[in-house]
Amino acid sequence: MGNEYVVAIDFGTSQVVTLVGKKADKGRIEIVASAVGDSMGGMARGEIKNSEHISKAVKETVDTIQNELGITIREAYVGISGPHVKCSRQAGYIFIENNDGEVKARDVQRLNESMNHVHVPVGEAIIHILPQKYTVDGEGDINDPVGVLGKKLEATFNIVTGDKSSLVRVENCLKKINVRMSQLMLNPLAAAEAVLVPDEKELGVAVVDIGGGTADLCIYHDNIIRHVAIIPLGGNTVNKDIRSYGILERHVESLKVKFGSAVGEMERADKYITIPGLNARDPKEISFRNLASIIEARMLDIVDCVMAEIRRSGYLGRLGAGIVLTGGAANLKNMDVLFRQHTGCEVRVAIPDLYVMPDSVELVNNPLYSAAVGLLLKAVRDGVASQAVAQPTVGTARLNPSGPAQPGPDLSQARPVSPMMNPIGEAREDDDDQDETPGKNRKGIFGRLSDRFTGMFDVIDDDKI
Repeated sequence: MGNEYVVAIDFGTSQVVTLVGKKADKGRIEIVASAVGDSMGGMARGEIKNSEHISKAVKETVDTIQNELGITIREAYVGISGPHVKCSRQAGYIFIENNDGEVKARDVQRLNESMNHVHVPVGEAIIHILPQKYTVDGEGDINDPVGVLGKKLEATFNIVTGDKSSLVRVENCLKKINVRMSQLMLNPLAAAEAVLVPDEKELGVAVVDIGGGTADLCIYHDNIIRHVAIIPLGGNTVNKDIRSYGILERHVESLKVKFGSAVGEMERADKYITIPGLNARDPKEISFRNLASIIEARMLDIVDCVMAEIRRSGYLGRLGAGIVLTGGAANLKNMDVLFRQHTGCEVRVAIPDLYVMPDSVELVNNPLYSAAVGLLLKAVRDGVASQAVAQPTVGTARLNPSGPAQPGPDLSQARPVSPMMNPIGEAREDDDDQDETPGKNRKGIFGRLSDRFTGMFDVIDDDKI
């Protein structure tokens, strides 16, 4: 039962996502269980700042799934982000040693593995090695050089590195709960695997995975990952601006999610949200348009940074498939409209359902899950052995795990972990909505006057926001 499971853990700034899946037919996966936990303030812009909080958050999601399935999770594919991640261009070459002078698959592998030893700054470690193009004897722009005749095989690579101490923190958080990190992967690369079809990768596409603390960018063209960037801005960026209106922190996120929009001009200026006052003070009011305008200003910062990275990559005019938005903050109303208005590109918001069996899509039917689903896909495509084992149960009580996990990979050496060879409540919208408060439907003169203002206010219940 448990022997076929693979596990993914996405360390997000706002939320930790843990998924368990297994291989299905036609290159798809079946999602077996999912759990989402609050990061408890232990993450800031994709980096661990409090390991105890994050370990506890991950443990809660892992325990939830273990109890649900009766398994013990021993290891997992892990997704990370953070502004410490960098992408640089490097070149390398080898000489062909085959008697027939033909490039073999082992030669390509040898060249790729030689990039493990390129110099990286002190304190950094290689996360991914991404081949860009190959040449043989200085000729050609070849995606797959196997079979080409020549003496010298060369290639350019994108080398993705991260701060070594940040990577070790992730590993140590998992060790605290006896989970081994079997492979580390950048969230934008994982999300891209979950939401893109091959045609998009060929035509050119930018995937923007917008989380709470970062916006992660991955650009594909000709089926090759051309550019990776982590932008230290996310959906939480706007929260401080909303709080500056004197709104309590506990109301901010719900206010943004339930009533917010990324485009101010599309919202009503004559419709208000009423927010309970502090300590018996008068309630506060904010119009839908004003709230949206606050959000739009900060979301435009993300759009501008994304466009700056696309320009820097050299692929601005080569994104035939446009921009794909995913991640938790992509749920914000009209986020796709904002990107479309300010980029001139086709834009769509994606949930990770392309490669998930239809009967389990409901478990990941949200852009929030894209990176975690991509991690599961990577694990399945890598042919990973079991990452969880079944535990016998007696009634509803689970027996203790059979022992601690094996030690995780040593991150003290700069090396690639994964060379990638291939590339508040409901708002009332209508003026005809009925107030269900007893007595309010009786139509005296004051009742008729009240009807004229119906739909102009949404009152936030302090217990429900």
